[in-house]
Amino acid sequence: MRAQAWETISRLVRVASCLAWLRIIPLAAAPLPRPYTVENYEVSIQADLVKQRLSGEVKIRFHSQVETAISALELDAGPLEIASVVEGQAPQWFERKGSTLVVILTNPLRPDEHRTITVRYQAGPAPGLKFFPDQIYTSVTSDWMACDERPGERATLHLTIAAPQDAKVAGSGQLTATRASEGQNITEWQLDSAAGPSWFGFAVGRFAENTSEAEGVKLRVLGAGTELFEPTAAAMRFLSERSGKHYPGQTYTQVFVNGDATRSMAAGLTLLPERSAQGLGKQPDALWLVTSELAHQWYGLGIASQDWSDLWLSEGVSAYLADAFLGQRLGRESYAREIEHSRQIYNLLRSQGKDRPLSYTNWTTRQDAEGEILAHKGACFLDLVHEMAGDSVFWEELRSYTSEHWGQAAASEDFQKAFSAIGGGNPRTGKKPAALKNSAKTLDNLFSLWVYGIPGGTAKKK
Repeated sequence: MRAQAWETISRLVRVASCLAWLRIIPLAAAPLPRPYTVENYEVSIQADLVKQRLSGEVKIRFHSQVETAISALELDAGPLEIASVVEGQAPQWFERKGSTLVVILTNPLRPDEHRTITVRYQAGPAPGLKFFPDQIYTSVTSDWMACDERPGERATLHLTIAAPQDAKVAGSGQLTATRASEGQNITEWQLDSAAGPSWFGFAVGRFAENTSEAEGVKLRVLGAGTELFEPTAAAMRFLSERSGKHYPGQTYTQVFVNGDATRSMAAGLTLLPERSAQGLGKQPDALWLVTSELAHQWYGLGIASQDWSDLWLSEGVSAYLADAFLGQRLGRESYAREIEHSRQIYNLLRSQGKDRPLSYTNWTTRQDAEGEILAHKGACFLDLVHEMAGDSVFWEELRSYTSEHWGQAAASEDFQKAFSAIGGGNPRTGKKPAALKNSAKTLDNLFSLWVYGIPGGTAKKK
């Protein structure tokens, strides 16, 4: 009895110590690095359209990144209702702290160990988990599964979805199995290329379905007609050529859903508002939306941001590539109109006191980082870089950046480094850009002012 009592007291002390340490984190200017990394998520969810509920279980395989034992894991869990956390058959102590789930490991994690815990939970309507009578879809991963959602983290995914038998399903990764069971449609999705958990997602609904093929990629459209295939295929060819990388997957699905789902992307999956389906791909604004969302599969998924401070490398680059595609497809005047549109929005934001550097280290969450400033200021900045570099050199350096960081996380310094050679000509070809008017120092000044917010200087972000 004394041994049991002492074990209980010891565990409580360890729990209190871990929680006290974790409470320090929000006081910092940016989140402290988590001392572990996740290798794989194995998720099983059951979607109930009638009750607007999601029942889930996620097995999280992880290992340490530090040289000391780890007694607690911190996971992002949004508003999830956590039922239990177990390792094997052993229950683990856990505590909710806002949107964070803190799991106290009965046996601390040693540096050389690979371990797995299982989190069982329930989820209801949330900002990143939308329910309608005939649809469910996601935009924020931690609102539908427990995970480490911080940028720079990358893991593989196996996702099993149980949905109504008459529903269509789209999930991150490749569809690997489909079966019927007890009146439900069971689909399994596998993402073998490690991706940031913020790129995990799914949609379930009673959608009409159309399919096609482009560049060896299966195109799926749920909830809209076939008129979208040609512009999507054209945008995919453009992005592959400009980036030097093929689309990172075997299937690309566009889902037209209820509500405002603009800018909801996941690996192999884009959610678009149903109201935009009419004439989509024919009007410039609609064509821009299709291309910008698709471009995130390269810049966001193929290359992740190291942290939220550099989210512009996804938002701004994708917006600019959409501008460039419209220029190629509809003419130079269309490109100029898109850049001028971004310039007007950026100037309006500036007049409202909302201007910020593109790389802004005070951002600690995706919600902090998101906003119009990234896309529109980013597009204006890249237009200036393009003009300074000249057309052929600009695209060559973008392909160089993409190739070097493909499948990794990148920061603004990496993007700047790829373009740093243009001031003295391209070292790979020996050619000097025809449109270059100034030196490499001018380009550094451009990055300092627009990206890092250092007026008149050449310093890089620390």
